[in-house]
Amino acid sequence: MYDIRFHGRGGQGAVICATMLAAALAQEGKFALAFPRFGTARRGGAVTAFVRVGDLPSEIPRCQVYEPDCLVIMHPSLLEPREGLNEMEQTPEVLRGFREGGLILINSSRTPEDFGLSLRATVATVNGTAIAEQHHLGTATSRPVNTAIIGALVKAAELVGFSSLETAIRLEVPQQVEENLAAARDGIRTVKVLKEVAHA
Repeated sequence: MYDIRFHGRGGQGAVICATMLAAALAQEGKFALAFPRFGTARRGGAVTAFVRVGDLPSEIPRCQVYEPDCLVIMHPSLLEPREGLNEMEQTPEVLRGFREGGLILINSSRTPEDFGLSLRATVATVNGTAIAEQHHLGTATSRPVNTAIIGALVKAAELVGFSSLETAIRLEVPQQVEENLAAARDGIRTVKVLKEVAHA
């Protein structure tokens, strides 16, 4: 079983991102299940989505992912520790349960080294917001970064080929298909990956 947990804010497309990945995996004959968990219903509220990949459909439970092999953080503010907590409690909630040695992908203009995460992980960053803006996706107040992020994830995690991803985008994204495909290609081209690091 390989588990991926997506953390985003309403309007960024976390749920569609998970659905696209599951559809791309299915194109290659793999068994995957995607499902969401919503926080606040308003735009900008926390949204979590999950993808579970297994060898057989019967082996994939439809339940929340508590120990992900891969984390996709679609808004960098979700990594900020909450104020007023002691040092033990200041681990950002989005990192809870992460299986060390896995992949953390962050939507950010910063480099992976800039985050200095105290986890053994491969850390990757991509500026999905700038990519979405460049391709006129969404509005100035709400940029769906999902296709840029899924492109970066495909490159960093090497889960599926681009042709499978392209088919999934065409299936799951009804509008601005070519712009979204271009955003995915830019995500693949510009993602920065720092392999297996841990900072004290």
